[in-house]
Amino acid sequence: MSQLSEKVLNGLKQSYTAYFDVEDIDDGTALKARCGYHMRDSQYVLVKKAELWAAESHEYLYLWDAGCLDTGLTEEIFRRTLADGEPRVRPHSQHMYTYLTAVVLYESAGPSALERLKKLKKRREFKLSLHGWMEFRIAAVDLSTGEITVNRAGKALAKDLKRLTDRIISANQIGEEKK
Repeated sequence: MSQLSEKVLNGLKQSYTAYFDVEDIDDGTALKARCGYHMRDSQYVLVKKAELWAAESHEYLYLWDAGCLDTGLTEEIFRRTLADGEPRVRPHSQHMYTYLTAVVLYESAGPSALERLKKLKKRREFKLSLHGWMEFRIAAVDLSTGEITVNRAGKALAKDLKRLTDRIISANQIGEEKK
């Protein structure tokens, strides 16, 4: 893991701690952290027992440090994120959605790996969406250029991730200039 990669990873974890429960993972693989976000909205009349509606939203975000991203690693990230995340989805009448999000940091990648990443998708609807849905999103951040590659479901993720990583990388470069 390079110093820039480590700083971006730590910066993302620090940023996500405001909303997510961050759990570090040190199992010798490219997976570095799992972050969980849970929200429940509801509306009631006079007392909480007289609930009009309720909606639960969840997100499990997986931070990966790939180094050199290839097609095999892209498939492994997809498979492992789904294997860990799908059992965590608990559909019920108040469940709105659960996102399984993979954020991959890399320094070099093959063009076939990025093309495959763009085509990754998994979406499940529970009881015709009456019990919510689950969707897989993925974003890969090129640490050398700052470019972000996402799949179709991850387009909303790209804007915020770009802002976060640019801020972390620029702060790192300013720190290097002072030395």
